[in-house]
Amino acid sequence: MILYTLIVRSKDGLALSASTDFNDEGLRDVKESKKYLKILAKKTYQFPDRCILNTGNHTIFLLTALGVSYLALTDLAYPTVLGFSFLNELMKEFLGKYLALTVNQARRPYSFIEFNNTIHSARQRYNKPQSLSTRINLSELSEEIRLRPPHTIKLGEVKPLNGFHTINVSKATVGPPLRLEPVSWFGYGITLIAVLLSLIDILRGVAASNSSFDDFDGPGVAFHSFVFGTEAVVRLLQVIIYLDGGKRNLKFMWISVAVLLLSGASVYDLRDRWQNGLRLFVTGALVYLTLCRKHELRLPDYNV
Repeated sequence: MILYTLIVRSKDGLALSASTDFNDEGLRDVKESKKYLKILAKKTYQFPDRCILNTGNHTIFLLTALGVSYLALTDLAYPTVLGFSFLNELMKEFLGKYLALTVNQARRPYSFIEFNNTIHSARQRYNKPQSLSTRINLSELSEEIRLRPPHTIKLGEVKPLNGFHTINVSKATVGPPLRLEPVSWFGYGITLIAVLLSLIDILRGVAASNSSFDDFDGPGVAFHSFVFGTEAVVRLLQVIIYLDGGKRNLKFMWISVAVLLLSGASVYDLRDRWQNGLRLFVTGALVYLTLCRKHELRLPDYNV
């Protein structure tokens, strides 16, 4: 039986969510085991991605992925494969619901306490294994555990000394490095069009600088040349921000949009409506693609 579940940020042990539907009042052995679980939660960065701790009365399962650790307290007799299958399911749900950036920016404990509804639902199913719809996947996980058994944590590694314990928080990032989702075919197409538009603007800027003042209406050749060159550079900057996973550089993306809109308006009469429309579409598409590009959910590799 799964008694208690806790989800923490690996690098500093900050509690993100936990099960809230189990009453341990009067259960002294459960309270004692929960103490070990909470001590372990502060030190998960010291251990491999998949571990087991036997407290004497209970088993603690630990799974770490992408900087988040998932811990479950169960009866001693609870099957190992079900314990890790439970945590694996929570991991997929949590990573699918919350962005890594959101988790890293959390400052207060239990910032994602609403996730306890998902924990409660999963606990109910895994506490009645006969009703599990995921049983077909257990054979594969059983083989993975057989090939690479979970690391066994000794009780002395988390046992408080004289009622106190010292925790050294690592400053290093925990978990495998985050990867961005691959660029889609639509993204490649928009990127190619943006680069071609930049090349066209560069050529028009060069042509404007070599033309007489009579060739253009408006402020003048130097101004038109400057606008075309600026558009080319800023549009290429948009492409770089998108390909680099520019959510952390969104302010530069919005600045580039503002510059492109202003420059486009200043030379609006020098292009037909299709040219102006295409440039607006590409600018908007790059913003949309940048906002929608997420990190890949890379699950732990249990294969040897």
